[in-house]
Amino acid sequence: MLRRFFMLNRRFPLLKYIFYGCAILIVSGMVLWPASASASLHAQAPLQVIPTPTPTSTPTSTPIAKRAVGPKLTHEQAKAWPLLPHVLYRGTSIVLVHGLNGGDSLFGSASNGSASMSDCGTYWSDARLFLASRWSGDVRQVSYYRNEVNRDGSACAENGNAQDSYSANLQDSLYQARCAGFSSANAGTNNENIDHLSCLLAWYLYYNFGQNHWDEVLVGHSMGGLIIRRAMELVELHTVSFPATIGHVTDAITFDTPQGGVFGANLACGNCLQGQEMRLGSALLEDLARNARHPDSGGNTDWTLIGSACDLLIGGSALMMDANHKVWYDGLTRGTCYNHGGAIHDVSSALDGGASHCDTAQSFNGTCAFWFEFPQGSGWSYQLTGYPHGLLEMWYAIESSSW
Repeated sequence: MLRRFFMLNRRFPLLKYIFYGCAILIVSGMVLWPASASASLHAQAPLQVIPTPTPTSTPTSTPIAKRAVGPKLTHEQAKAWPLLPHVLYRGTSIVLVHGLNGGDSLFGSASNGSASMSDCGTYWSDARLFLASRWSGDVRQVSYYRNEVNRDGSACAENGNAQDSYSANLQDSLYQARCAGFSSANAGTNNENIDHLSCLLAWYLYYNFGQNHWDEVLVGHSMGGLIIRRAMELVELHTVSFPATIGHVTDAITFDTPQGGVFGANLACGNCLQGQEMRLGSALLEDLARNARHPDSGGNTDWTLIGSACDLLIGGSALMMDANHKVWYDGLTRGTCYNHGGAIHDVSSALDGGASHCDTAQSFNGTCAFWFEFPQGSGWSYQLTGYPHGLLEMWYAIESSSW
């Protein structure tokens, strides 16, 4: 029904306003999602270690409620059995991977061959601030352009509060030596190919987590999500020059990542190679579509994809991959219709956003299919209001248990 509405809306735009007016009247006369229930669902319980339960009978699964909020619901359902929520693993590291240095618009600020990331100090600043009061583990920020420095000249790459860790600069000679089998031409610029960056990231993850069989959470924005996905794919396929393991990636979360490609992506950086590889139909994206529909690392990886109708650069391509959770923010409520960088800077904890969302345990069955601007699968639900903002949604995804 939702899909039919979107198709009609393209032909008869006034239908949108009639529909939303009716929705507001219905919501005001009926209690579809009581405030007390919403507050209870999103309340953050004190941190504690819960012992593994001893099974007395075969557990049964709980069906997903249609109007529940994103990954948070799976966290609530999974607390008892059989999977422990990630909240137990508060020492786990979160690794943040940024995107192309082209800027947030179609015609970006970076030239072909640029090695600078002028905003690297602020790129993840709000996300780090948001996590600081909620997460006791490391929050790490990797870099891969040659000139990624703060205004005071210090490096943007850092490993949080980790001790004795390996460099968060992916251009470190240790990782470069391991990736000698891949072309390192134009290393540290936006003409370095994504395969080479994925290899560098994979070795960073191996040395910091994989060799010790540790867990990590990976969060990528824009091209950063493709680097994560490609690294996980090529490790899973046992590709030459890649490590045997990168540890257990409990969660992979992407914001505004062109999973299905973007027409004209190369215009954001003067036709640089990284932009070319994100174009619709590129060899890289075709391979990801065939071989990395839902890559896992060290066990089941819980994938969350986040996109927005107001991201005119990426749009619905952000959700064109198999995933356990998908969120599509619209433009109808309280500023949660984000531009290309908006969601990773929204620190609000208010539950007043509007979004379509889908959650599934079987990511390959089409339940959460999404094609450009239209939810296609049967598992999609819409919330006119009451949905968490961008970084809070990320937090719920991190806090959730895997399926």
